Amino acid sequence: MEINDLVNSAVRGNDDAFYQLVSCRKDMLYRTAFSYVKNKEDALDIVSETVYKTYISLKKIKEPKYFYTYLQRILINTAIDFLRKKKDTAEIKEDILADKAESESYIDLKHSVDSLGGDYKTIIIMKYFQDFTLKEIGDILGCSLGTVKSRLHKALSILKLDLEEGYYE
Repeated sequence: MEINDLVNSAVRGNDDAFYQLVSCRKDMLYRTAFSYVKNKEDALDIVSETVYKTYISLKKIKEPKYFYTYLQRILINTAIDFLRKKKDTAEIKEDILADKAESESYIDLKHSVDSLGGDYKTIIIMKYFQDFTLKEIGDILGCSLGTVKSRLHKALSILKLDLEEGYYE
């Protein structure tokens, strides 16, 4: 049978004609889908969905000679939609994980800063949470720039140890 006859027959409800049309292009459909998703199972899912979409929209085909063009276009759109959904899902998962990790890290840092002694805690808060310069911190606390620097260094060392211990637990 010629392609026009097969397509017209499939449009009229002949499932065997539709099967013949699709089965002679199944390898091409799979290779195209695989080139998009690089995964056997996903490529097979895309081919299955493409065949289904083509079957339910057979009556929309205006020119039977363009059946394979129509089939290919549905396959490409299905593959692109699949990748878009997969990307959106991956981004949502990454965003959720990043937010969770960020909030857990922030909580750990806040707890560690809270556990610092008097001046160490004050210097860390003023420097990193309130953006004061070291000179401004010295002026506010009434101590020299050298003292602020040494206390900041000591506070950072304590925080580093505390946060590393929490990381390895």
